[in-house]
Amino acid sequence: MADFSIMEQYEFVVTPQGLELIERAEDPQGSGTDMDAHATNSALTVLGSTMVARSAKGALAALNRNRNRNRNRNRNRNRNRNRNRNRAEFDTQDDLGIQEPWEERAKLYALRDEWMNLPMPLPPSLPELRAQALDLLKKQALLVRPQFAMRREEILVEADLELSRYLRPYGIETHGGYDATIHLMLVVLALTDEIGLYYKARWNVPRPNQIEPRLRPFLAAPAHASYHSNHAFQSFTIAFIMSRIIPEHPGSTQLFLSARRIAENREWAGVHYACDTQAGHMLARMILPVLEKVLEKNMLAAQAEWL
Repeated sequence: MADFSIMEQYEFVVTPQGLELIERAEDPQGSGTDMDAHATNSALTVLGSTMVARSAKGALAALNRNRNRNRNRNRNRNRNRNRNRNRAEFDTQDDLGIQEPWEERAKLYALRDEWMNLPMPLPPSLPELRAQALDLLKKQALLVRPQFAMRREEILVEADLELSRYLRPYGIETHGGYDATIHLMLVVLALTDEIGLYYKARWNVPRPNQIEPRLRPFLAAPAHASYHSNHAFQSFTIAFIMSRIIPEHPGSTQLFLSARRIAENREWAGVHYACDTQAGHMLARMILPVLEKVLEKNMLAAQAEWL
C-alpha cells in the first residue's frame, strides 16, 4: 500500500502559475524534517499525474473565471462612468441601434408630401464639376503638408459623424445632465441620413475622383452619389435645430462654424465638391420646418435641460 504520510508535511497551494507543493511549518516534535526531494517526487508519483493535472486545471479555470469576472466588472463600470459624462467619443450607430426612432420616422413619413419634393437646385453640369474637381486637386496637394496635420486628424474623426464636434461648442462634451439634447442630435442624424440618401439617389452625381482620375481621396469615397454632401446636410441641420432651442447661447453660433468646418473637410478629403457643401446647407434650411413638427417633443425635452 502506498505511503501518504508525506502529505502531513506538505500541502498544495494554488498560485497564478499552477498548483505547487509547499512544505508545511515545522512540526514541534520535529517529525518529517528530513524529507528530501526524492521523497517528495515519490509522493507526487503515488498521487498520480492525472489527479494533479485535473486539480491544476480546475484551479486555473477558477482563476481565469475570477479574472474575466473582474475584467467584465471593470468594463461595465467604465462604460457607465463614460455614459454619465456623456462620453467624449460616441459610437453613433450603436446608440441609434439601442434607441431606434420609430415614432419620429412615422411622423416624418406622415409628412412626406412636405419634404420629398423640395425645390433643390439642379446639380452643376459635368464641365462645372470638372472645374470644381481641379480645386480639390489643389487641396489634395496642400493636405499632406505638416501645417495641415490638424485638418487630417479632423477628417478621420469626422468620417463617422461622432458627436463631440456638436457638443463641444456648448461645453457639454464631457458633462452629464444633457441626455435629451444628445438623444435629439442622434435622432436628427438618423432622420437626415434617410432624407439625404433619398435626394442623393435623385441626382446620382458621380464622385470627384470619378470626374478627375488624378484625384486620390484622403478617405475612401462612399458608394452612394456625391450631390449633396450628407455631412454638410446633417451637421447644418443639427445647428439649425439647436439654434431654435437655445438661440441666445453663444455655442449656437459656434456650432454653425463647426458644421461649416466639417463640411469643408469633406472637400479637403476629396470626396465632395464645393457645390455639395452648398447644397447640403440649403437642404438643411429647407427641411427645418418639417423637422420642427416631427421633433417637437424631443426639442422641448432638450430645451428643458438648458432652462
